[in-house]
Amino acid sequence: MKKFYGFFDNGKYKVGCNGGSIYVYDQNDNELARFKGLSCIYQGAFRSGTNVFAAKSNTGYLVVYDLDKLSLIRKVNITRIGAQDSGFAFSVTGDMFYNIESPEKSTQTQLSVYDGATFDKIATYFADDKQMVLKHIETYPNEVYVSGFMRGDSGVYAYPFAAKLADGEIRELRRITSNEYPINEWTPFEMNDSWYLWIYKHWETEGCTEMTAKQHECLMQKPAPPKVSIKHIWEING
Repeated sequence: MKKFYGFFDNGKYKVGCNGGSIYVYDQNDNELARFKGLSCIYQGAFRSGTNVFAAKSNTGYLVVYDLDKLSLIRKVNITRIGAQDSGFAFSVTGDMFYNIESPEKSTQTQLSVYDGATFDKIATYFADDKQMVLKHIETYPNEVYVSGFMRGDSGVYAYPFAAKLADGEIRELRRITSNEYPINEWTPFEMNDSWYLWIYKHWETEGCTEMTAKQHECLMQKPAPPKVSIKHIWEING
């Protein structure tokens, strides 16, 4: 089996993403399908408890496949603006899909919520917020956490944060100042846990592959880079 920048395994199917194609394998590494005609796809996730796979393109669209039928369920076009590599997550039950998007400007984000089965859009939050930039999102049975950074009144980066999301609103926002996860590489942001968090969370969206880890020294730690979550960062910055 070839190596991939994005690779995912739900116990029945293995999915490899190399940018222009998505490869589907069984557990014996037999290739079952190859979906072509795609671009810049490295991130993905299985819908909870199903064989439905959603993949996100950096060029501004989502594709959703039923792997039992080896067929496309839906293609959602979000924008033509590039660098759409922020986080996303299915709810624990799989009934919703959260996606951080930048449909108007690459420097301004919004959070869109889709039906987890049909991928019809249910709601959009923070589209008019010019100060908050979302980076990643995590879902739990009764909680949702987000992380990103705030801009000051002049539009310049101000500080990183972790917060809860509830009813389409940011709750209990906490500025990230902790330093449990030091990294030895240049960062345009503060040298604290926020940078490691964002790198690690992006690595998760690509299946924690070795190919992606090689892009960041902090992910090449032996025997393995420390696991981190938005929830944990939120808790230690209380």
